[in-house]
Amino acid sequence: MPGFLKNQKNKICLFTFIILIILGLLAGCKSPDASRKELNTKSELNEFLTKYEGTFQPSKYNNDVATILRDEKKERDIIEAAKVLKIAPPETIPGFRAQVMFTPEIDEANQLRDSISNILPDEWNYMVYETPYYKIRVGNFIDRAEANMMVKRLTSLGFKDAWVVPDKIIKNPTPKLPELQIIPDLQPDPKK
Repeated sequence: MPGFLKNQKNKICLFTFIILIILGLLAGCKSPDASRKELNTKSELNEFLTKYEGTFQPSKYNNDVATILRDEKKERDIIEAAKVLKIAPPETIPGFRAQVMFTPEIDEANQLRDSISNILPDEWNYMVYETPYYKIRVGNFIDRAEANMMVKRLTSLGFKDAWVVPDKIIKNPTPKLPELQIIPDLQPDPKK
């Protein structure tokens, strides 16, 4: 070993190795406070669950059978109507879309696309990635006049920077079906 330590490079390697071992040992140790904190967290979780389980009243969510059947029939009607539609296959042609924003941040683009979907549920919206930007676009318009009307609508909804861009559009996009949700009535039924 004395010959091993004569070389400066070997000394540095040995010193680095010893430091790494010490850091590894220190990183693996938990303080007594951290262990107690975990126990407190588990007991806090149990207290939280006990408190809110006691306030849960299933009868508030107990819809009468007629309401449930009416909501299920409404859902089935929507699904059946979608099956009856004759849909032409989508075709891509040159056209226009309203571009709302471009950004290099994907999270910002996703957030804007989701908010546009909520505000305009009947319009198709698209995220286009062209390095380094994500572009959010709305609609499938054959002529610029239709796209300008969408830009005016978007501007009135608060998207001040919307503009018309030429793009490949889908000539006959599939119709958007409404999202199906059954929300329980939280109000007591006056008939009861």
